Amino acid sequence: MKKLSVILILIMSVLFVKAGGESVSYVTFDGKTYFCEKAKPGLFSMNLTLDDGTIMKVPLNKVDAYSCNGHLCERLPVMCKGAPANCTALMEYITTRNGFRLYKHCEYSECGDLWNNTYKKAHLQTDYYVFKDGEFYLQANKDNITSILSFFHVPVI
Repeated sequence: MKKLSVILILIMSVLFVKAGGESVSYVTFDGKTYFCEKAKPGLFSMNLTLDDGTIMKVPLNKVDAYSCNGHLCERLPVMCKGAPANCTALMEYITTRNGFRLYKHCEYSECGDLWNNTYKKAHLQTDYYVFKDGEFYLQANKDNITSILSFFHVPVI
């Protein structure tokens, strides 16, 4: 009898943990927020399956924010060398501390100069940005990345 009750308690706890771990998926574009059953970001567009079964395809350049699979992304200004003044990108929200928000921006790009033999083929580049009150505050570089990540209590590998 004790084994049966222990097994039932374990099964119930697993079900409660699984039920609490579900995340809400939504996409915000054109000033409206659409809650959806499934959201799948692609290379150029995002496929949404709404709760009523309707499938929508939204270009990524029109998406202001989205949340899917427990990840939150928001459109924010890109402040890096060579970026145009009004350049924005979808950045993944990492954490918040003392009013500062840490975001991660990943993109595949090439860099360097072919003439100086410093050219690198297209590869994944990850940049970290700090925002305060929705405004750009600081970009992480190789000199300050360790202190920024430790400030936000993000483990440095």
